[in-house]
Amino acid sequence: MTIFYDFNIAPNEEVLETLEAFKFKGACIFYNSKKYLEDNLIENFEELKESTNLDLYHGIVIDETNPQLLGKEVQRYYRKVDLIMANGGDSKINRIICETPQIDIINHPYLNKRNSGINHVLSKLLKDNNITVNINIRDILEHRGFYRAKMLNQINQLLMLQKKYRFRTIISSGSRSFYDVKSPRSMILLSQLMDMDMNYGKNAISKHPKEIIENIPIHNESIVDGVRIIKD
Repeated sequence: MTIFYDFNIAPNEEVLETLEAFKFKGACIFYNSKKYLEDNLIENFEELKESTNLDLYHGIVIDETNPQLLGKEVQRYYRKVDLIMANGGDSKINRIICETPQIDIINHPYLNKRNSGINHVLSKLLKDNNITVNINIRDILEHRGFYRAKMLNQINQLLMLQKKYRFRTIISSGSRSFYDVKSPRSMILLSQLMDMDMNYGKNAISKHPKEIIENIPIHNESIVDGVRIIKD
């Protein structure tokens, strides 16, 4: 039986309940990195985790246009959360993210750009550093007409590079309320808006998120790249 994950949701009980109703196996909540410690959001996460049967993970999303500040946020939270995601879009930031193996996911690298935000060099870095690209369905559905067509074209450029360099891609709903939650079948069908076959669309919400989950223990046991804590 295929198991499904939604790897970019808000900390909302109704969202979790709807994901359960749609038979998802798990999900990941991403908190704003600037508010995570100040607002003591880990307590919020633990309460949500107790309230659901989903396999629930948590991470921070970093939204920085300054490379130095982005690096500081990564070091601040590395090994404190399950996953680190960074918002892309700016060319310089996209490059820094792809060069940083401590980051797990780059979010919409194509945002506010004319192209996919990823080129051949960055594609190789994504593969080498085991960084996943997140395609947020909410970004697509919020746009209409020309802007939606432009974004789909950017994503298709990204997927052409993915086919060549084989970096990992996931699809998420970006749900902020239960109205945003999509069933696995709907997410797979929505993937057909892009240059993505049904099997890859299915893997993008099942196999690929599961691979990210399997990397979490390695992530938490790493001191620096290539050095891990070995427990007796």
